[in-house]
Amino acid sequence: MYLCDIHSHTRISPDSEAELSAMARAAAAAGLREFCVTDHCDLLGLEGNPATSFDWPAAKTQYRAVKAELGDTLTLRLGIELGSASFDPDAARAILAQGGEELDFVLGSLHNWIGMEDNKDLYFSDFRDNPALSRRAMESTLDRTWDLVTRCPDCYDSLAHIVYPLRYIHRDGVALFITDFEEQVRAILTEVAKTGHAMEVNVCRGTELDCWPPVLAWFKECGGRLVTVGADAHTPADVAKGIPAALDMLKAAGFEHVTTYECRRPVLHKL
Repeated sequence: MYLCDIHSHTRISPDSEAELSAMARAAAAAGLREFCVTDHCDLLGLEGNPATSFDWPAAKTQYRAVKAELGDTLTLRLGIELGSASFDPDAARAILAQGGEELDFVLGSLHNWIGMEDNKDLYFSDFRDNPALSRRAMESTLDRTWDLVTRCPDCYDSLAHIVYPLRYIHRDGVALFITDFEEQVRAILTEVAKTGHAMEVNVCRGTELDCWPPVLAWFKECGGRLVTVGADAHTPADVAKGIPAALDMLKAAGFEHVTTYECRRPVLHKL
């Protein structure tokens, strides 16, 4: 089994204070063979403020230093988690171009409301006793995800955590599930598969496992072949958490490989 974790964050992200060197050491200690840093670049910030840049100099400086330090101990990749690309496709493309040849991997994600709720990150929404708002969050996120995969296919390699709103919906005690949105999710996954992109199984530090089996089954039925896995760690202690379970789920769903990326090209590894 090829142990890899290609969704992680460091101090370059606004919600992490971790040093990449510590994250990489944790990855090696966990037995990973490949690790990718994917710091946040959200075109809508946590509070909904537009952004048009990413600190590539800092990201590349830490990546080069840690890569040299690791040697052959661990394959380290440079990635980015690009959020809300469909909000400003021109800015998204400009940011990716600045990544240059060192950029290995782009996660395409949606964290924010777009066009409602002040464009804030869904984290700030209060879904308690509000099933209508919860459903609207899922529907809005899936609508914007459709925009991403149809209008901006060059702005992502793997579609990140399609279940993202459910983190906070479930946090607030609302019973809503990805299976309630099967038709809309299947349409998105069909487009992802048709265009040769990957889908991410994001286990959120080992806390989000139950939601993925149906999504993996749909993706396979929709022609999907490429699947990436990520723990979404923001601290060294969370690196690789849930990754073995994610790989077991891939195998159980009938996938033969897990996918990583080098220079934005998929690399398949036998499970």
